[in-house]
Amino acid sequence: MWRRWLAHELTRLRKEAALERGEVAEKLRCSTQKVGHIETAFVPPKVRDLEEILLPLYGVTEDRRPYYVQAAKDARRKGWWESYESEALPEWFSLFVGLEQGASQIRTYEAQLIPGLLQTREYAKAVARRGTAERGQEQIEQHVEVRMSRQEALFRKDAPLRLWAVLDEAALLRVMGDREVMREQLVHLLTVTETPKVTIQVIPFEHGAHAGLMGRFQLLDFPWTGDPGIAYIEHRAGALYLEEPGEIEAHTVAFEHLCALALSPDDSATMIESIAKEYS
Repeated sequence: MWRRWLAHELTRLRKEAALERGEVAEKLRCSTQKVGHIETAFVPPKVRDLEEILLPLYGVTEDRRPYYVQAAKDARRKGWWESYESEALPEWFSLFVGLEQGASQIRTYEAQLIPGLLQTREYAKAVARRGTAERGQEQIEQHVEVRMSRQEALFRKDAPLRLWAVLDEAALLRVMGDREVMREQLVHLLTVTETPKVTIQVIPFEHGAHAGLMGRFQLLDFPWTGDPGIAYIEHRAGALYLEEPGEIEAHTVAFEHLCALALSPDDSATMIESIAKEYS
């Protein structure tokens, strides 16, 4: 969480100081790419660099500097997800989990699967076993444990994560595991929708073409004024973290169209319940 806040603040301060990333890189004696990594929360800045170079360079007053220094120290503390082996949680996805845990809201569209934050343990196991990577049993168990731990963000006492999920009907009908696993999964979706900050909508096949046909994506929003958030897209070898205004706007508009085309939350729940009965 603090890594994202600090990245946003350092970007804002640099722009207010009318400096380019290349100029900052010269002062830090590093590459422009590294400055970009700091400003996109890929890596936190070194505390010494922050104290001795960045904050003075950006004109931050002495009384404000301790807040940024403490944020840098907190940003370098490992999250619970960073204790897992890279086979279970590769670096590109570890970054996403960190962002997910610090987000205030996630809007997600899924075409083929139930979103990870809403999966049951048995459903998650079935997905892990049939995934694109060849995993041993221990890796599968670690993968599932990470997924179950991520879901705690939905129920935390301090500002629980707001989740808005739009699913294609295919995600409800594609059998993962067996029929009992699917029934349990769909019943779980109905239970989770009773949580105030979780909204689920379904796009039936009969509604035809829609803005999600190009594939799944997520929009992450953060609880800091002025933070534009990010659009996130996974692919077979990693993920894309899109932060340009035009990229975020394009995915925001697509999500709004998906919500408008989908069934209402109540009608979606009725559809999920009906399909769940078919698996009984």
